[in-house]
Amino acid sequence: MDWQPEQIPENTPETLEFAEPEALLRLELVPVRQISLDLEVLEDGNLPVAIGDISVPSSQADAAEIQMPLMEQIKQELQDVGDEDLEPARIQVGLLFVGVSALLLMSLLLYITAMHPGLTVKQQMLRYWSEYVGFVGLGVAGLMMLGRSAMRSPDISEEGDR
Repeated sequence: MDWQPEQIPENTPETLEFAEPEALLRLELVPVRQISLDLEVLEDGNLPVAIGDISVPSSQADAAEIQMPLMEQIKQELQDVGDEDLEPARIQVGLLFVGVSALLLMSLLLYITAMHPGLTVKQQMLRYWSEYVGFVGLGVAGLMMLGRSAMRSPDISEEGDR
């Protein structure tokens, strides 16, 4: 028997040459006063902002003057959003929270029973309490949102009847 280890020749690793990354063009931001309003509008196209009364300006300075009232109009519309406009969104988000919470709780239960069938209920709670509390908290938040929108008083009409 030969107890001497064999000498393995050391190979020098080959240096690999990588392709140079492409030089990306710089992003240029256009100020508001340099925007041109030459837009193609289809006759039956639906636009979120009515631009029927806006005429195409002849110079860049006129474009800036037209853009300012449009921005003021958008700000005014955002201020006009009332509580009754947001109610459907509140209900949908509350239902989403409750549904996702129930789905996550069921998937956690399925995971525990499939991957750890030998755990007792106490061991399951000790091991997965943080996930359980998080999912239940998400569901409670959704229920609170739904309860808040359900307990709001209906708008009182001008005649005074409820």
